[in-house]
Amino acid sequence: MKKQARVVVIGGGIAGCSTLYHLTKLGWTDVVLVDKNELTSGSTWLAAGNIPQYSRGFNLSKVHNYAVELYQTLEKETGQAVDWHTTGSIRLALNKERMLEYKHVTAKDKILGVNSRMMTAEELKDVYPLLQTDGLLGGLYHPEDGHVDPTSVTHAMAKGAKAKGAEIYLNNAVKGFTQKPNDEWTVHTENGDIDCEIVINCAGLWATKIANMIGVNLPIIAMEHHHILFDDLEELVNSDMELPLLRDPDTSYYMRQELKGLLIGPYEPIAQPWNPAGVPDDYASKMLNPNMDRIQDILMDAIGRVPAMGEAGIREEVNGPITYAPDGNPLVGPAFGVKNFFMNAGHCFGITQCAAAGLHVAEWVIEGETSIDPMFMDSRRYGEFADLKWAEEKVKETYKMMYSAEYPGEIRPAARNVKTTPIFDKLVAQGAVMSQTYGWERPNWFAPEGVEASEINSFKRTNWFEHVGNECKAVRNSVGVLDLSGFSKFSVKGEGAYDFLSYMANNNVPKTIGRAAVTTMLADSGKIRCDTTITKLDEDDFMVVTAAAAERHDFDWIQKAIPKGSPITIKNISEDLAVLVLAGPRSRDLISKISDTDYSKDEFKFATSKMVKVAGRDARALRLGFTGELGYELYCKYEDQETIYDAIMEAGKEFGIVNFGLRAMMSMRLEKGYCILGNELNYERNPIEAGLGWAVKFKKDFKGKDALLKMQEEGIPESLVMMTVEDDNEADVFMDEPVFDGDTIIGRVSSGGYGFTVQKSLALAYIKTEKAEIGSNYEIEILGVKRKAVVVENPIFDPANERLRG
Repeated sequence: MKKQARVVVIGGGIAGCSTLYHLTKLGWTDVVLVDKNELTSGSTWLAAGNIPQYSRGFNLSKVHNYAVELYQTLEKETGQAVDWHTTGSIRLALNKERMLEYKHVTAKDKILGVNSRMMTAEELKDVYPLLQTDGLLGGLYHPEDGHVDPTSVTHAMAKGAKAKGAEIYLNNAVKGFTQKPNDEWTVHTENGDIDCEIVINCAGLWATKIANMIGVNLPIIAMEHHHILFDDLEELVNSDMELPLLRDPDTSYYMRQELKGLLIGPYEPIAQPWNPAGVPDDYASKMLNPNMDRIQDILMDAIGRVPAMGEAGIREEVNGPITYAPDGNPLVGPAFGVKNFFMNAGHCFGITQCAAAGLHVAEWVIEGETSIDPMFMDSRRYGEFADLKWAEEKVKETYKMMYSAEYPGEIRPAARNVKTTPIFDKLVAQGAVMSQTYGWERPNWFAPEGVEASEINSFKRTNWFEHVGNECKAVRNSVGVLDLSGFSKFSVKGEGAYDFLSYMANNNVPKTIGRAAVTTMLADSGKIRCDTTITKLDEDDFMVVTAAAAERHDFDWIQKAIPKGSPITIKNISEDLAVLVLAGPRSRDLISKISDTDYSKDEFKFATSKMVKVAGRDARALRLGFTGELGYELYCKYEDQETIYDAIMEAGKEFGIVNFGLRAMMSMRLEKGYCILGNELNYERNPIEAGLGWAVKFKKDFKGKDALLKMQEEGIPESLVMMTVEDDNEADVFMDEPVFDGDTIIGRVSSGGYGFTVQKSLALAYIKTEKAEIGSNYEIEILGVKRKAVVVENPIFDPANERLRG
């Protein structure tokens, strides 16, 4: 066994072998893989091997598509058979909402060049002759989907990696790690130590145990999952046909032809975790005891849908463990707080997703970034709140809802109220409908008296639409208050803090105490990594505020950039300070009633911050906002939030103050063309194409400057535009819809919704720069219908910012 390698990959399943394969494919050949048992002996051996292109997420679709492409070439490349079958797949729809979901997916697929189409019930019967179509409205067809043998494809990637110089050491468990002063690693294994630059945790069922060895938690739970293989069907024995894979998402199962029989994999509502506190070390390639009672109802529904199966007996009952992260997406990328350690774990669709996950973690290691935006699978998207209890609740929900429709902005009920603010109960009592971000409970909207405080999920306008409109109207005309305590907040201080942040930020960092600046932070490639507000509190003392969902990602990005031995420190103060947002033209009048500070325009200027007394309590007031209105963000101790909130509500009665929620804020920010992380701002975008060129100060040095200058010189191929969309009074765009110029796709929607102030359906979209002229007429496909869209001035509301700066 080698004593030294550039990279050590831990885990010999599909994740580990794909990672090893792609490291060598990208040119790093001094790499090794270690596993405590044999290849595929964790959960890979029992996977079904289905490879669907379907996904509602844009970048997750890219992940799925890559598997379809790669697996059809591996056998030729490596000489190892993988048993690829192109069968196509169909998804059934038993209700109108499911059909709307499919229409959104097919529109998104057009952007990616994925072959998919809607089908009627009769057309489904044509491609699946055994199908009983009663109750079907139609479905979705992906003709290029297929399946592969999991063990064979894993061995093919292992063989391909070894052919390029990689080495694999089996029956060699990892016992621990030692990180060296230069941030490289010693991996302690049963058969000796291996020194390396970088470790990648692909340990599957044991990924959490490996992560715990370096003090990192991964919220991964193993779930029991059944495959039921039926005896041969006479209809298949006497036919040469190979049926497409069938999914009935409303009953929650997949059904695939296996030789001359059918294989069913159900996702039962009573989901069963397996050893959530830790999978035993001695587990390997073992089936768990099946529980037919849990899945019997689903099997009977499946037989009703494919009656021919009712004459076949059950040949084999397989039950085995599969890993799940809380949201069903994998955990890939840098380990939080630890240098030179990466994750590639938590795959519940491992055979499908690990092909691309292996590629992208290899890119991350070698090139410092991925070729797609990886935020949906970033391993740092969960914090300390995601403990074992929370993760288990969330995974059980995700498992049973694996095939449930994914609604825009959907609020799911499991594992709630783990991070609440002092005014949480008061907000709920006033009708707050809460959502959860990074564990934080935050108000989405407020149900008026007599209206049920719950959301009806839909792809169209639903029960909150009217009430959110009223919140927007109240804020625009007077004043509203919003609890935004979930902001991520960091203290960055120490000698050299200004110079450090000035290099990290592309905008000018404030030199004057009390000034604030909005800025992105970039990678060396010039692409966006963080969206921040930086406020100077004192000499070499700054508060950095970022999005709630980006807490660990942004903290990690900044912390790892601090030079070794520097006196600069970063501290996470997210749970030290509560935040109340005041917004609206009467917000100055209101806060002046409960504070002695002079809030006049000249004395408290836009983008400045002061320590003030509000209702006798200390608070930091920051004159910024995300609604486009005059407003203030009030940062205070948690124990003072309720007192300040009560004073605001009492003083605000004179002005007709309202509570407003995130849905109203998102509508108002859309009217202002403000960008948000994960939509307009992501790993694939730069600030110039996002319309943030005003915040890029090329006169100073900053991270990513050279790359950004080069991109600017070469020309920015796409630009963010505001579009008004023909309104049918039923549906608005929300994300990933294609923008058409005639029959040609010229862009993709990043955000959309209804602008209640301008009374127009709006979209923010990245389109080809040469097509971005104001007044240009295009079309956007929304739920299967192309609707007229016009490029308009951005922002469409208060373009001179008179209200914001007034």
